[in-house]
Amino acid sequence: MIPVRATFEKRRRAKYISHLDLMRCMQRAFKRAGVPIWYTEGFNPHAYLMFPLALSLGYESGCECMDFRIDGDMDMETAMAQLNRVLPPDLQLVRVAAPVRKHTDIAFADYTVRLDCADGTVSADALRAAWDSFTAQPEILVEKKTKRGTASVDLKPSAQIQDVRTLDAGIEVRLRMPAGTSVNLNPSLLTDAFTAWCAANMPDVRTGMLHAERTAILCEDGSDFV
Repeated sequence: MIPVRATFEKRRRAKYISHLDLMRCMQRAFKRAGVPIWYTEGFNPHAYLMFPLALSLGYESGCECMDFRIDGDMDMETAMAQLNRVLPPDLQLVRVAAPVRKHTDIAFADYTVRLDCADGTVSADALRAAWDSFTAQPEILVEKKTKRGTASVDLKPSAQIQDVRTLDAGIEVRLRMPAGTSVNLNPSLLTDAFTAWCAANMPDVRTGMLHAERTAILCEDGSDFV
């Protein structure tokens, strides 16, 4: 039995596939590709597929991970090739290797988020000025859903804003957010809070489309999770 960690892309139309549908898609792909994977034991056996960090609906990524075990006479490179032949073009494996880190080692995820100006009525400079004022607050409190209901969370110390660029029709923000089993914060918490802040404080500044991509999954020391 060969343990495998596959890195795959989720691009373009595939970003609208939910995490549950992604799992179903991958299970069917293994069957169509004829890749012999290990099934769990017990009353209701199912294909062992593990996704260490779910991706939010509408987000693209080039660094998603999936763990599985080959239970047969096939090497991991052949398995990748056969899977890519049956997977849609917007959902492709880009790398396979033996797992090195444990899922619990995940600590952060990097994102690139682009906020467009609304309907061309707001300038990119005005949107950037609003963003700078929003992030200059001493605290950014949001309500986050938990298993026990909702909790108030301050994003100010958690969301690491690494870079902000003013574009022709919006702004682009590079973020590092806590991720993993202990703390997991979605960048949408920050962008939604910004939209609400603009409505209350700068009603003339409105955001348009949101384009978001996860660019890296990282461990506590900043190294790539592989």
